[in-house]
Amino acid sequence: MEAYHTQLIETLIGLAAFFVIRYSSRLIIRKAVERSSFKAKEEKEILRLLNLLIVLVLAVILTAIWGVKQSEVLIFATSVITVLGIAFFAEVSILSNITACLVLFFQHPVKIGDTIKVLDNGHTIEGELIDITYFFVFIRTVDRGIITMPNTVLLRSPFHIMEKREVLQQ
Repeated sequence: MEAYHTQLIETLIGLAAFFVIRYSSRLIIRKAVERSSFKAKEEKEILRLLNLLIVLVLAVILTAIWGVKQSEVLIFATSVITVLGIAFFAEVSILSNITACLVLFFQHPVKIGDTIKVLDNGHTIEGELIDITYFFVFIRTVDRGIITMPNTVLLRSPFHIMEKREVLQQ
């Protein structure tokens, strides 16, 4: 039992850090949601993605603590990366849309409920931003139709957030 004393203490420290980071990240995301007009749905999706990342980091730390051979970890990691690479090769935009979702959630001035005018490939799309998911944003147009646009398009395209009085004047 004494042979594993150090590993047990390090494991407990790792688990404690995991719960502290998880709790802190929940508070940070909740504050971001309160500052903006995001819905609880977006908060849950971001928390789910962040929890996955934290669990993966914890798994790597625990394998290092318990002395799993580096060659075994390397074989497993390269196998997983290869499978994911092949899966994402067909559609590279999966990762870029998830990243764009995070950028839109935390750092972008547009929020749900805003009326925006997006210029994409010479076409103007105007309407109310009604939802942001991992992969798409949904815009309700003036004629009450809904346009689905990949997150990366909104992030890379110039757009104008219209003020309430601009919308009323049109």
